[in-house]
Amino acid sequence: MAVKNLWVIMPVYNEEEAIELVVNEWIATLNSLKLSYVFCLFNDGSKDSTLLKINNLASLYPSIKVVDKPNSGHGQTCVLGYQMAIENGAYWIFQIDSDGQCDPQYFEKMIPLTDRFQSIYVVRKTRDDGMQRTIVSYFVTIFTFVATGKWVRDPNVPYRLMHVDVLKKFAYQVPKDFHLANIFVSVCCAKISGIKWIPIHFRDRMGGTASVKTFSFVKHGFKLFKQLRAAMKLVN
Repeated sequence: MAVKNLWVIMPVYNEEEAIELVVNEWIATLNSLKLSYVFCLFNDGSKDSTLLKINNLASLYPSIKVVDKPNSGHGQTCVLGYQMAIENGAYWIFQIDSDGQCDPQYFEKMIPLTDRFQSIYVVRKTRDDGMQRTIVSYFVTIFTFVATGKWVRDPNVPYRLMHVDVLKKFAYQVPKDFHLANIFVSVCCAKISGIKWIPIHFRDRMGGTASVKTFSFVKHGFKLFKQLRAAMKLVN
């Protein structure tokens, strides 16, 4: 299965320090692989010069599409991206973050796997963004398993390639108030198609500060648990 009609979904919020470096390195990687793709940058209500910078990038690269939208949070912005990709004829949807932590060197490893798998995720085997983030990711994995009964190795990882046939089954059912929608998406992919995991090294940010604070996952844990339990009824 070739990676045809690829949509790259990148939510962006206050990333004026990193966004040019990040987009340039991803464009170089995608072009080197000779893929047909749309690179969709979703400005999620940035308050700095991010929008100006991504509009400038769009003037340089015809593959870039910019969507400027009010702030709705990372997960819901990704879901909007899935929906737009589906409605515009995408076959494959690739989600990455805009802070530089997603190293493009691993993407090439995903491509041969599309012959056998419809959901291909990375798992952050080692990482440069601190022990606190590692602990929180482990907590989220355990919490997701307790809430859903599904073991997902890295449910909130932002580096994932998914076939449209999988996303069509739930992309319009993600609750609008689901704060960490990426976790819901991971569980759905695991239940519907299974997930092929690729271990990677996760880099530190190229600049700026994270919009989701480290222990907000823990703070909102009970709400996440309730939302996952309710959302699984929809999936089942």
